[in-house]
Amino acid sequence: MNDYFHEVFKNEAITELTAHLRNLIRFDTTNPPGNETAAARYIADVFEREGIHSKIIEPATNRGNIVARLKGDGSKPPLLLMGHIDVVMAEPDKWERPPFAAEIDNGCIWGRGSLDCKNTVALWMMVLILLKRSGIRPKRDVIFLATADEEADQRLGMEWMVDHHYELIDAEAALSEGGGFGITFMDKTYYNYQSAEKGIVWLRITARGAAGHASVPQSDNPTLKLAAIVNKLSQKTFPLRVTPTVRKMIEIMAADHKFPLSFFIKQLLNPLWSDRLLQLAVKDKTIATNLHAMLHNTLCPTVLQAGSKVNVIPSEASCEIDFRLLPGYSIDECLQDLKKTVGSGFEIDVIDAHPANESPYEHSLADSIQKIMHTYQPRAGLFPYMLAGTSDACFLRPKGMVVYGFTPLLARDDMSLVHNHNERISLESVEFSLKVGLEVVLEHIMAS
Repeated sequence: MNDYFHEVFKNEAITELTAHLRNLIRFDTTNPPGNETAAARYIADVFEREGIHSKIIEPATNRGNIVARLKGDGSKPPLLLMGHIDVVMAEPDKWERPPFAAEIDNGCIWGRGSLDCKNTVALWMMVLILLKRSGIRPKRDVIFLATADEEADQRLGMEWMVDHHYELIDAEAALSEGGGFGITFMDKTYYNYQSAEKGIVWLRITARGAAGHASVPQSDNPTLKLAAIVNKLSQKTFPLRVTPTVRKMIEIMAADHKFPLSFFIKQLLNPLWSDRLLQLAVKDKTIATNLHAMLHNTLCPTVLQAGSKVNVIPSEASCEIDFRLLPGYSIDECLQDLKKTVGSGFEIDVIDAHPANESPYEHSLADSIQKIMHTYQPRAGLFPYMLAGTSDACFLRPKGMVVYGFTPLLARDDMSLVHNHNERISLESVEFSLKVGLEVVLEHIMAS
């Protein structure tokens, strides 16, 4: 980091970032309905004071996306820094602190979006501001993008930007959410950059039958038919599938340990051993379930609907299913597999679908991440990572853009609080994220 940026950190950069994050959390952008434009205007006003031109794009009223760009010398293609402004719902009565007050307590900023992902938006805001203040002329344009609608159907956010304004965000590579956090595996700390994510197929299975009085049970009861299918789906297993990202992740972890532990870690890729090892040998069940999801397709029944009165047999019953697909497994394959499992006599409708996507884990941006993370966490490992969920990257990777989920967070921060009650981020991680995030960006945009 050059002398200018060292001086910055002696002064107000961390305080500014903390203030911007708290201000963004205070905008209630629960999606639905979203109402992201007010937060986008806040970002635009901050940028305007810094002499950074930005543009708010609203596909619908109060559903604002904001994009800004710092010009480089054009000798290398742009870098995109992105995140989303909307958040999932919160239940205030189940929180220890109000979810939109952004209170600081016990060394943490509490609030919905503090980890997912207004921290990412505030980080890239501050990076853009510091780059502008420095007056440096990078080799790449640096594009900032904060989207609406990531937490719902994504159609008014990244999908809209890709379909209607891709020229504003077109870049060689991007840094986003969904990675960069620290985890502990077999007594060693690792950080990650997310280079792949599973696809989604959300389905509705409907059973129909004859309505009637519940005092006279009948075999054609659609509730019973559906219950049998849900029970069958709960017992369904999927074969192990190893993607390049997950193979590299396991290989890196194995290389960090001595025999025989290294041998057993490698066996996580062996279809004869993998599930058994995850059940019996991986003590942290959160890590075990996440590894299982990275190595298998999964499905989960989530919404059941049948009837409205206890003494009436309904004429139909339905179940909504969240199907998550690994890269290399198509949506058509998913539907064919499900139809074989369910059998005839049911309707299957696709509610929404996005294919899985994967970036190459080797790239100059990955090299920048590796170099800077080693500087700040020399004893920790770093590996590519697969997100079991989905993000806005699903619209960019098919366009050929390399996207890495990378918002640096210390291992002390609890990622299980994402979408959970009492979501919060440590002030230590806010500082860590800016130092590491800024240096990674500088390394990438200034390298020859």
